Amino acid sequence: MWVSKQSEVPFLAVEEIVEFLEGKVADCPEDMLEQLAQQLLRPLTRKYQDVVRSTFLSSSSSSSGGNRKQNVKDVQEEINNLYNNVRQFEKGARLFSDDTQLLMVKHLLRTVCTDLTNILINFLSADLMMTTENLSSITPEVRMKILGKLPEEVKAPLMKLHNSLNGKSIEDFQSSLEAAAEECGLMLKKGDKKKERQALLIHKQALLEQLSATEDPALVLHLTSVLLFQNLTHCMLHAPGRCVPNIISTLQAKLPEDQFKLLQQFQGLVVKRLVQSHSQGKSAEGAELGEEPELESVQKELNSLIGNIKELALNPRRTSTVEE
Repeated sequence: MWVSKQSEVPFLAVEEIVEFLEGKVADCPEDMLEQLAQQLLRPLTRKYQDVVRSTFLSSSSSSSGGNRKQNVKDVQEEINNLYNNVRQFEKGARLFSDDTQLLMVKHLLRTVCTDLTNILINFLSADLMMTTENLSSITPEVRMKILGKLPEEVKAPLMKLHNSLNGKSIEDFQSSLEAAAEECGLMLKKGDKKKERQALLIHKQALLEQLSATEDPALVLHLTSVLLFQNLTHCMLHAPGRCVPNIISTLQAKLPEDQFKLLQQFQGLVVKRLVQSHSQGKSAEGAELGEEPELESVQKELNSLIGNIKELALNPRRTSTVEE
């Protein structure tokens, strides 16, 4: 399944190229032919290896992962899409303070970056008869088990990639991914402006579909905040729930005052409901203390506002200025 650089099929030796040239070129000094052969060796070897790699990968047996065909083209496209999403998510995270940015980076490493790593490792594990249809079942322990059975030249860069998931740097993850993909014969391509715009649209559509389908106040607040941020900055975000207050704070200078106040009001109610639910869960006397009626009152208020909050993202009102 994998094609490593260290296990390349050798091309012709210099002497063999000289022998070939002697049959094609008459009355040429041998030292000149040898010099020419040495100059030809590297480009011819590179081209030969590309052909061998392409032929090997295209003939590799693909494994079935549910309804997804696990062949080189599909896996390469899936990895490239996620790779470029990671780059765009990091771009959005850079617009926040260092502390918030770190929370977003760690969340990104635990989620999208982990999924990307699992796709690559699951693809390579086909020859070991260890593939799985459910990528979420690939835990760090399972990854280590698979990595332990791979050839050393492939194992080393993949181990570095695996370790980067526990770090604090997207740059370290990206460099590790690029090295691992190259060692495995997969090509990573950084998206151009057209593909970046396409990714923004696809991500926005996915968020809008989630927003339309949910009535959970906390999730509605999260999705609306992320969508508003993307609409106003043209940057994608992949953030944990604990970063929602920070996202909303950045929107203050970008949203009309009435919209921001509505968002703040809804945020306050969501927080209040979470606090009350937690408090009620800890005390069996919640109903006696009068907390249950208050919780119901907050929920009614949330229900009355949830449609207006969704509208902020589903039908955004254009603002006169947008901070770059």
